[in-house]
Amino acid sequence: MRRLWRRQNVVWLTCLGLIALFPGCGGCPREPEDRYSDGVGLFLAGHRTAADSAFRELIAQYPHSGYASDAEYFRGAIALGQGQTAQAEDHFRKALASPRNEQMEANAAMGLARCFLARRQYRQAIAQCREFLDGHPASPRADEVLYVMAEALEADGQTTEAHRYYRQVAGRFPSGAWASKAEARLRGETPPPAVISGGGFSVQVMALSKPSDAGEHARLLRQRGFPASVVALRSGRSTLYAVRVGPFATRADAELAAARLKAQGFDAILKP
Repeated sequence: MRRLWRRQNVVWLTCLGLIALFPGCGGCPREPEDRYSDGVGLFLAGHRTAADSAFRELIAQYPHSGYASDAEYFRGAIALGQGQTAQAEDHFRKALASPRNEQMEANAAMGLARCFLARRQYRQAIAQCREFLDGHPASPRADEVLYVMAEALEADGQTTEAHRYYRQVAGRFPSGAWASKAEARLRGETPPPAVISGGGFSVQVMALSKPSDAGEHARLLRQRGFPASVVALRSGRSTLYAVRVGPFATRADAELAAARLKAQGFDAILKP
């Protein structure tokens, strides 16, 4: 009887050890593609914080898996959506170091270009787009790359060159999703890039009477990774220059940025 009791204890302790080693699915190890699918599902459902945690765990457990590279891209997209351009750039660069396929390489390259664009590093954004096109001239995302490069050129004051690329997008890819946007830019029907318009949400940090002061505060915020810009607010004969962070596609993303700003000691007022 004592021997049977000991044998049962050994079996029980062995089972506990196996469960500790393989915690998922009742003791069976979860494959990286399962974790990746979970993260993508959360991302597409809009649960960005939970998705980021899922991708972070995947990278920690399977650092050399191709799925880890894809997870870095999604973590970059989440960070960029929250205005955390420095963190986003780091994730996109890691994704570009060993992309699983050309599609994800294009995604990460465009993510990196958009980080530069958000920080008003227009020359870097232009160089990133050109580098990608030189290496992938037949990429199915060439129209988007050309459009982003045109945006960066226009924001950099190179309007004639920007319009040349907008025309390329509209002419070479007439049925593509970016053609109508390029045509609208050529007609002047949409605001220039990197300027906060009435759409989306932004976070106002301060409003100053001198544009130079507002510009300097915006520059310092961009150094901290916030996509900051200056907006002129006219009231009668007076003008104030608001320093704002954004715009963000959703209110939730703007609220996350506001929380980060408050944590760093800034005032933060949500602007629809």
